[in-house]
Amino acid sequence: IWKAARVDGIPMWKTYLFIVIPMMRPVFITTLVIIAAGIVKVYDLVVAQTSGGPGIASEVPAKYVYDYMFFAQNLGQGFAASTMMLLSVVIVIVPWAYLEFGGKKRV
Repeated sequence: IWKAARVDGIPMWKTYLFIVIPMMRPVFITTLVIIAAGIVKVYDLVVAQTSGGPGIASEVPAKYVYDYMFFAQNLGQGFAASTMMLLSVVIVIVPWAYLEFGGKKRV
């Protein structure tokens, strides 16, 4: 691909913009899914190391939900935050699963 782009006289920046980056799209999407899963699962590390402090410096979504549900006894805000967490994970997972397992059939 590199040699073909050079032979055709395509500038380096266009090669990256229209060839390299689109070819790396599955890598970017998979990385985004892994990072999103890590953010959701990082609750235990934050609680064990800092208990969410100082202040709200190391606040993560799962700890936010836990604090509002059980410490503040604010079930409405806790449920709303957990619903937003679920929606954010679904928004990331559904397109990834479609691109990874569905979509166009390769021949």
